[in-house]
Amino acid sequence: MNTETPLDMTVRLLANGCRARLARLLGVNRSTVTGWDNAERRPDGLCGTIPPRYIPAVLNLAEGMGVEIDPASLHPAR
Repeated sequence: MNTETPLDMTVRLLANGCRARLARLLGVNRSTVTGWDNAERRPDGLCGTIPPRYIPAVLNLAEGMGVEIDPASLHPAR
């Protein structure tokens, strides 16, 4: 069973596992990225996912780095 969340996968692929680095690459505060994994701040079932407004930036970053990310993998498994 894969327990890696979309956020975990994105951080691993684009920022060598460092959320602060992903935040810098996306041009957002570190607390923004940290909040994506905070169950108290995210709606039920969305903890560990990337909010839709940031997905285009993540995909553009990945493309610029030559990293292939399937957009479907960024959505929560339901």
